Amino acid sequence: MNNKIILILFCELFALYSSSNNSLQAQVWTALGTGTNNTVNALILYNSELIAAGNFSTAGGQNVNHIAKWNGTSWQPLGLGTNDDVYALTIYNGFLVVAGRFTSAGGLNAQRLALWNGNSWSVLGNGFDGNVYALAVHSGMLYAGGAFNNSGLTPVTKIAYWTGIKWMTVGAGFDNDVYTLASFGTGLYAGGNFLHSGSTSLKRIAYWYSNAWFPLGLGVDDGAVYSLRVYSSSLAVGGTFTTIGGATVNRIARWNGTSWATIGSGFNNGVYALYVNGTTLFAGGTFDNADFQPAYRIAYYNGAGWQAAGSGLSGNGNTCKAITVFAGNNICAGSFSMAGGNLANNIASWGAPLGIKPIDLTIPDKYMLGQNFPNPFNPSTKIRFGIPSINAGQDIKIVLYDMLGREVTTIVNVNLAPGVYEVDFNSDNLTTGTYFYRFIASDYTETKKMIIVK
Repeated sequence: MNNKIILILFCELFALYSSSNNSLQAQVWTALGTGTNNTVNALILYNSELIAAGNFSTAGGQNVNHIAKWNGTSWQPLGLGTNDDVYALTIYNGFLVVAGRFTSAGGLNAQRLALWNGNSWSVLGNGFDGNVYALAVHSGMLYAGGAFNNSGLTPVTKIAYWTGIKWMTVGAGFDNDVYTLASFGTGLYAGGNFLHSGSTSLKRIAYWYSNAWFPLGLGVDDGAVYSLRVYSSSLAVGGTFTTIGGATVNRIARWNGTSWATIGSGFNNGVYALYVNGTTLFAGGTFDNADFQPAYRIAYYNGAGWQAAGSGLSGNGNTCKAITVFAGNNICAGSFSMAGGNLANNIASWGAPLGIKPIDLTIPDKYMLGQNFPNPFNPSTKIRFGIPSINAGQDIKIVLYDMLGREVTTIVNVNLAPGVYEVDFNSDNLTTGTYFYRFIASDYTETKKMIIVK
């Protein structure tokens, strides 16, 4: 084998290793703009954008009224939003279904449930007389669960389904609130703090099959069920319960259709959110310990045990209430002000830095900041920068300033390994003018000019 062939094979193997190794690089927490001014309760992807909803009134500094969308670079409102808190989101027949405590959406009378089609709001029947905490689509039908008892003049005790004309009760309903719903196999599953459906004992979790509610084994002994998610041919169940049939499960367990089993050693406090990304189960809540190891409000399970998602969440409420995936990264939302030690108001991304990609395997011998291109631009441009091999990981910032030297926004604020990177920057929320972007790393700074023309 000659030297040229050996060189080609080496380069191919190195590229393969580098590609694989890039996917295994340490994950980082990144803020989604300036986040929201209050708690985020629910997340979902709709029309390729991230939808966040809760009891906030602003997102990215804009008035959004309890619900907003993130396109990867900026926050935008969904029309006039809602007049009160949103607790649940799902997608049904191409519509975004929004539910919670509100009584109007987009200025329309909407009793705790409304639809968004991407441009405008509409209602679905009479809505409900109490809060809606959960939504699910099962066998092509839309279900809602919560603290309600009626839809207009129709009794619907804590759970209902949409017939296409009106909301109807699901069996005998429940004697207390429903917090979560999920479709698993041939059954619709409900969790909450109820104990009965009619005369049937259910103990906080049940499934609907063949026009009746059935218990899941012995149910859960204490606490309540707050989250359900299909995971590895079973149903993952999270909440504030600690035992099932007297056996310790520590706030999370799995139901395989016939019996209960543990998922690791569980948590030292409540689990309020579950999400599956590929073969990995994510859990969020109020805990600071998973499998008896530190894990602050969010952790993931890889089949062998629970692992912390970096240094997790902290500050101002300290709760993870919703998890999803956007742009390949895991998104956590709730009530917190810090994620991974960085400022992040109630919503953050954990994974590869959003909008930042490595573009060259060569490690530069000094810091480098490139001129943005195109320049002038509208609305987006790219900024290239390089990090030398000084240490294993470095805190990197790129901050944008206006002509008066006032800070406008932070474009990059992450810890990165040495290499050459490129970041996309969108100027949708900025006016025409000259701006300056400053690269800050260790004891090095460099500033360049960019021009926005609209």
